[in-house]
Amino acid sequence: MSKIVLVESGKSEYIIVVAKNAIPSERYAAEELQRYLERISGAKLPIITDDVEIEEREIILGDNEHLRKLNLGIDFSKLGEEGFVLKTHESYLIIAGGKPRGTLYGVYTFLEEKLGIRWFTPEVEYIPKKSTVEVPELDETQLPAFEYREVFWTEVLRDPDFAAKHKLNGHHYKLTEKHGGKAVSFYPFVHSMDLLIPRELFKEHPEYFPMIDGKRVDGYVQRCLSNPEVIKLAIERVKQWIREHPEATIIDVSQNDTGYWCQCPNCKALDDAEGSPSASIIKFVNTIAEAIEKEYPNIRIETLAYQYSRKPPKTLKPHRNVIIRLCTIECCFGHPLTSCSSEENKSFVEDITAWRQIAPTLYIWDYTTNFAHYLQPFPNFSVLQENIKFFAKCGVKGVFEQGNYSPGGNGEMAPLRAYILAKLLWNPEIDVEQHIRNFLNAYYGKAAELIYSYLKLLHSQVKENVHVHIYDPPTAPYLNDEFLEEAEKLFDEAERLAESEEIKLRVQIARLPIWYVKLATNRVTGQARKELLKRFINIAKKAGITHISEGKKLEDWEKEMWEREIRA
Repeated sequence: MSKIVLVESGKSEYIIVVAKNAIPSERYAAEELQRYLERISGAKLPIITDDVEIEEREIILGDNEHLRKLNLGIDFSKLGEEGFVLKTHESYLIIAGGKPRGTLYGVYTFLEEKLGIRWFTPEVEYIPKKSTVEVPELDETQLPAFEYREVFWTEVLRDPDFAAKHKLNGHHYKLTEKHGGKAVSFYPFVHSMDLLIPRELFKEHPEYFPMIDGKRVDGYVQRCLSNPEVIKLAIERVKQWIREHPEATIIDVSQNDTGYWCQCPNCKALDDAEGSPSASIIKFVNTIAEAIEKEYPNIRIETLAYQYSRKPPKTLKPHRNVIIRLCTIECCFGHPLTSCSSEENKSFVEDITAWRQIAPTLYIWDYTTNFAHYLQPFPNFSVLQENIKFFAKCGVKGVFEQGNYSPGGNGEMAPLRAYILAKLLWNPEIDVEQHIRNFLNAYYGKAAELIYSYLKLLHSQVKENVHVHIYDPPTAPYLNDEFLEEAEKLFDEAERLAESEEIKLRVQIARLPIWYVKLATNRVTGQARKELLKRFINIAKKAGITHISEGKKLEDWEKEMWEREIRA
């Protein structure tokens, strides 16, 4: 059969079939399919269970009795928790996936890739209207590129339904049973040393804390990981966490977000012998992992390869239930990791190549905005796909894409970047250019081409010897006068073309980074500067922006800027 006609002239003879004992996410998948088919065509298909006789025209969801009667031989063991099959057979459409999320993901993929629906943001979606809905012959299987996918941007974090539509399954989304839950649940979530061995112990047990320059040091520091009592306390605390947090599938035992690691004779001897301070961490984490694996075989222990610990040890290998989360924080994000001339990227490639050979499970913590200046242009769209493809090639199993996670969101190009990252984490081989175009057309309307030209202009500033880092100042060479002048012209025209006040505001939010750079670098002075600051603050507040950087609120920055004007 060449195609299936699900709906003809606004009417349908099809029914949606789920198992009588379907799990919540499969029932929700049926409801979502019913809801969106009705929004497309006006036809509302009934939902029934598989305890009735099979009919001629059915959309079969999940592994149920009607599917088994068709004898199609779908091997659900190969689909895991999230893979799915899209298949037509005679007059039947089958969307069937692994539990708990596969069938729901299959429905969303069918709606998007086969029927043309798009979910660009929680508020902006595209639903084609057609009275006749035809489905071409299908026989495909999809599996995720990564087991753990987390886009840590406010635009996704604030809506679990939106996250599920993009097949994101990370720890911070408020995913429930209807979404199939989460793939991973951490306790705690990174930088856990103070929780593991509390600072309060320093007074009575300074030996638990790092030795630096011959003295035990208090404060926000690491711990003495070779101390037997520290190891014993850590094992007890980890077991306590597991008991108190039964939802957790991964326990984090990782360094604090600082340096100050222990250089006592025992710790230093191991680190020196292994060529990296990661050695004492891996030995410490391995001891904990081995201590809990018999009692808790389904729990994994995660630690970071981050900053001073990024280089792997020479001979020590992580235990089989240990996850290494490798961090890209030092890298250039203006060029792909594998082709950048910077020493930062070359050394990262060396480190991931070494870790992949010894880590039983390798996750990535990636950085996708400027954390010192959330509203500063950050030309990284051209590297997102290449870097994620590289992670997949290196056998990475999970990716955490950190961006602007402030309550108000709306960082530089945040909605677009979150959308593209979500797409890439499921399938790194997508047509990024087409997805960008589709998003811009839906989000910016008649101004889309101008916004596209702006993005091209921004990325053209990144030359071979011009690198991009996550704490670059507004004086970075890619934010030069010529770029700012040309960008202003493009945004002037984009605002003029905006066909509604809603779209005009989106264009103005996209323009804020240009104004931010001009204000932060005193490229505009006098009364013109005061007027620009007023306009900037007005639009930022309309947009609901709460933070100007990871550590500074918009209101505090505004106060500082006006105080500077008074002093001028």
